[in-house]
Amino acid sequence: KMPRWDLTKFQKVDRRIGSSMKSVGEVMAIGRTFEEALQKALRMLDIGMKGLLGNKIEPIEDINELKYALRNPTDLRVFRLAEAIIKGISLNEIYRLSRIDKWFLFKLKNIIDIEHQLQDLDLLETDDDEKKYWLERAKRYGFSDGQIAKIIKVDTIFIRQMRRKLSIQPYVKRIDTLAAEWPAITNYLYLTYNASEHDIDFEKENQDGLKKVIVLGSGTYRIGASVEFDWGSVNCLWSLKRLGVDQVIMINYNPETVSTDYDISDKLYFEELSGERVLDICELEKATGIVVSVGGQIAQNIATKFSKYSEFFRKTNLKILGTHGSRIDMAEDRSKFSALLDQLNIKQPQWSMLTNKEEALKFAKDVGYPILVRPSYVLSGAAMRVSYNKETLRDTLDLAAAVSQEYPVVITKFFSDAREIEADGVCDGTKVFIGAIIEHIENAGIHSGDATMVIPPQTVPKAVTKIIENYTKQIALALKIKGPFNVQYLVKNGDVYVIECNLRSSRSMPYVSKSRGINLMRLAAEVIMGNKIPDKLMNLPYGNFVTIKAPMFSFMRLDKADYILGVEMASTGEIGIVGDDFQDALLKALEATEMYIPIDGGNVLISVGGDELKKQVIPLALKLKDLGFTIFATEATAYELKNNGIDAVKLYKIHERGMEPNIMQCLQDGHIDMVINIPMPTTVEDKFKKIMEDEYQIRRMAVDYNIPVIINLQLAEAIIDAIEKVREKPISIKSLNEYHDSLKEIYW
Repeated sequence: KMPRWDLTKFQKVDRRIGSSMKSVGEVMAIGRTFEEALQKALRMLDIGMKGLLGNKIEPIEDINELKYALRNPTDLRVFRLAEAIIKGISLNEIYRLSRIDKWFLFKLKNIIDIEHQLQDLDLLETDDDEKKYWLERAKRYGFSDGQIAKIIKVDTIFIRQMRRKLSIQPYVKRIDTLAAEWPAITNYLYLTYNASEHDIDFEKENQDGLKKVIVLGSGTYRIGASVEFDWGSVNCLWSLKRLGVDQVIMINYNPETVSTDYDISDKLYFEELSGERVLDICELEKATGIVVSVGGQIAQNIATKFSKYSEFFRKTNLKILGTHGSRIDMAEDRSKFSALLDQLNIKQPQWSMLTNKEEALKFAKDVGYPILVRPSYVLSGAAMRVSYNKETLRDTLDLAAAVSQEYPVVITKFFSDAREIEADGVCDGTKVFIGAIIEHIENAGIHSGDATMVIPPQTVPKAVTKIIENYTKQIALALKIKGPFNVQYLVKNGDVYVIECNLRSSRSMPYVSKSRGINLMRLAAEVIMGNKIPDKLMNLPYGNFVTIKAPMFSFMRLDKADYILGVEMASTGEIGIVGDDFQDALLKALEATEMYIPIDGGNVLISVGGDELKKQVIPLALKLKDLGFTIFATEATAYELKNNGIDAVKLYKIHERGMEPNIMQCLQDGHIDMVINIPMPTTVEDKFKKIMEDEYQIRRMAVDYNIPVIINLQLAEAIIDAIEKVREKPISIKSLNEYHDSLKEIYW
């Protein structure tokens, strides 16, 4: 079992690991040797590693620095150990520095020794017997085809073909759940090269002509993909069983999930979700089809690998159920998708394909900053950044190029002060069922996984909702979607622009399904298997209640991380709440995420940087004052408030030590009940550096003392309105069933 960290998503975070948990997910790898299981686990983390070796990772050149890293571990600890062994630091010394038992260190050394042998292998000179010996040995020590290919400097497909020629293949083994006391016939399976026969009679199964469908799971939990995709895969699996599939086969490796309970599916492969491994299983199982649209981005990325592989291996008979692989590529590849929107005459923000820095800088100059840089085929906005000037754009381009090497990077005009809307739905090729139109409370610019969402939309005019519904139908039919999908929109000055379309189940599908009483995954499974969407589900009204999905953050555990949100996702969980109206649902939602809003009044600290933000915060301060709150503010903000007739208690900034009253003291003593701190856009101008550092310290201290921090203007506005409303009409609590009684149709 190995943890997955996502520390690189946070600004200023301390990457050292210690007695406070910082990981966001975990994987479990099964093998017959420690080396095999370890290398499998490192690949399963899905952080771009090929195993213990053969990775693109910045080495530590200085030996003393490396020793320091061994003594003070970070999330890259295991790779630093391998580096130390390669550099020739003795195992005794590594043990002394890291206190990792020598048994494990010798095992790591075994993997490194195999790598040396592979490097010495001359493919032209060596005879087949020797090739077979070393290849088989490498496979038994957990090396993947891609890893071996990188070490020998050949193509991955070449290694796969050579393995087949030398008849080196993995075997399917059962996990004995009865500790060898009785014969255990379980469907709990894994693959290994440390075996000589299968535990399953595939020939008999193939003769019986069983109808099999493989469902790809969601892999490790991480920021951006969590239990919502497990919910998707399990609901899809149950629906497929209901449709009469003989064997529904699940491939997943996360021990925390329902999909890896071996009594849920007919067969569970506790295995890597990689092109190589899924292909191995497909060759053995000879399944009718494979479902890639319910496990999130990891399963989706495998679909593109398949279209690459299937040209080489016609015999594998890989059939992706639902939306065709080339259609997935059309939606995921930014340039192809943009061309499609142009054909449909649907607006999108101006964009350009990135070939070099000079062109990118010229584009930015032509359309004007801010600019959004976005790679293709990524989840949770990995390496997506907004640049407000030339300097920040240069840094962003380097990062994006490193993340998305195989696929193009696109830069688009970034809209500030725009609303963001999403549509989740299922399409059967002719009919498009829109599960819900979802409105983000915050303006565009915050990742959809970090935004507070509401169904039905609260501030969007009916005419705009109609346009969004029409666009959604046009896009779904043009992409020939058969299965689940999600489209994201921007609305500015009444114009609707498309941001992107995902041809898979989305993060918000469980939320939409539970809000509407219609299980979108059941619907998706029926469509994938060739059925049509029932007419009775089309054009149903929303229930007379409001549902809100709010993000849950873990900043308290992440030392020094800045509580600031942007286009790359930072939340580690979410909650869903149902209420009689928007205000009722919003305050319950915030309380569920452990933000206790002072409804009956209290002390509010307001601190914003820049003149523009100060102007925007004045109406909020006026309303707080009318509601009986006492306002505290930093010097410049207090001055601006005073000019607008609002009295505020002036607090000195954290760096002004010894000056009283000081923000630090007030936060520590619990005198502040809520903080409104709207961060400035990223800038490199020196005069703002001090302001930004002060703002960061206020946010960080508030997080450390568990004081609610509101860092978004629209959310602050909604909260203040909700406080006013809830004072008149107290919050109500009802069961989901009571709310669902107002729905015309339940389809679960």
